[in-house]
Amino acid sequence: MADISLNNVLINGADAANQVAESWNATWKNVLGDSGSLGGATLYGVLCWVGTVFAVGTLIFLIIELYKDLNEGKPLVLQSLVWPLLVAFLLNNNGVLLARSTLSLRDMINKANSQALAITMSGIKLDELYREANGKIGLQAMISDTLRPCQSLLGEAQLQCVNSALERSRSLVDAYEFAFGGGGGSWIDGIRGFLDGVRDTLSQDVLDIGVFGLLKPVWMPIVVSVLYWMQIAYQNLLEASLLITALLGPIAVGGSLLPYGAKPVFAWLTGFFSIGFARLCFNIIVGLTSVVATSSGDGDPFWFALFAGLLAPILASSLASGAGLMVWTSISSAVGNTTKAVAGFFI
Repeated sequence: MADISLNNVLINGADAANQVAESWNATWKNVLGDSGSLGGATLYGVLCWVGTVFAVGTLIFLIIELYKDLNEGKPLVLQSLVWPLLVAFLLNNNGVLLARSTLSLRDMINKANSQALAITMSGIKLDELYREANGKIGLQAMISDTLRPCQSLLGEAQLQCVNSALERSRSLVDAYEFAFGGGGGSWIDGIRGFLDGVRDTLSQDVLDIGVFGLLKPVWMPIVVSVLYWMQIAYQNLLEASLLITALLGPIAVGGSLLPYGAKPVFAWLTGFFSIGFARLCFNIIVGLTSVVATSSGDGDPFWFALFAGLLAPILASSLASGAGLMVWTSISSAVGNTTKAVAGFFI
């Protein structure tokens, strides 16, 4: 029989996103710092130094471009003066302001993800539905593992084995019911009814052989656990990508003095929010799909594990690279146009 700790993981699947974010909190604070400046040769401090070198290099191109415009009689554009001041302000003191701003952006993304799973649909919270879907998978898998050894036995030995397995299965059901706060919904009642039906046949010393036909394949719990950890790995991958993107912030800011093309800082913001958009899409997709998984009655819920562990990450990444990127690129373009308009107003 599998260890119930596996199912403690499964039934708490709805908290995975928050748990992943919380587990990375210390790393974020150690890398960026509560104040953005931990002192000494920190990783973020080194990258701020690299960003400053980039800023000095691009500032040379900016000065050359300004000198060229002045020689040609072109008016001085205000944004050409604002950007150097903004870059110096953000990279000053090991990027203290930039680090604080980045941490605030991450907190905003985490809050949006938490609220996405906390919303209520038809009076039931999505995080509770998600938890029930994982619980249904875990409980069915464990009951199958408990009854499977009896399949190869015959006669009285099989009856005794099934009777013992039923006792263990009922203990598992009680454990799940306790984990769900004394409830759990119709899916737990359905499993309990199935066990009661098998027990009634045993009281007549008769066992319906069709009971074993309801057992899940022996490899199914393994596949479910692998898919679940793929889901956790995807969320950790997003968190790591978000941190790496945050670390590249000083370089993006430093390169924004280049007078040609789009500002790298807008591309950096686009990447940062696209990753956050992927997390948001993933939580919404899995949350809504859990509605179907928990309302499927006696249907097989194992498809939900496949969807949450493999298909949902692919779909969320596709949406983030498509719609999310388009949205934040449009916002970046709007910010750039607004900056030019304001600068032109003061000329």
